[in-house]
Amino acid sequence: MESFFSSHGPDAGATRIKAMRWPASVRLGHATVLAAKAIQISSTGVGLLMDRTIKEGETALVRVDAYVSGNPVRLQARTSVVCCTCVGMDGFRISLRFQELDEDAQSAVDAMLRAR
Repeated sequence: MESFFSSHGPDAGATRIKAMRWPASVRLGHATVLAAKAIQISSTGVGLLMDRTIKEGETALVRVDAYVSGNPVRLQARTSVVCCTCVGMDGFRISLRFQELDEDAQSAVDAMLRAR
């Protein structure tokens, strides 16, 4: 399955993608919280590096903690797993697509995309 961060397709270039390295976590179900590192964000989703796989199609609550212009920004959003790929010694790259973003989550995404 093609990642939604790809620059291919009819909407290529329409989605701004920001590379970063921010701490993140993923909550599966009601109890399982997994540590991750956010490596990419766009208006449609987030890419993470993790030390384990997550099944495609699974829903998860993702949290990304960042500092933008010296101010803390926290993104917390419901997502679905689009793809999971082994990236060698780094672990697994998990691509998550945002489901409906509330106003706070959309503001956090916008701030992260503007970060330097």
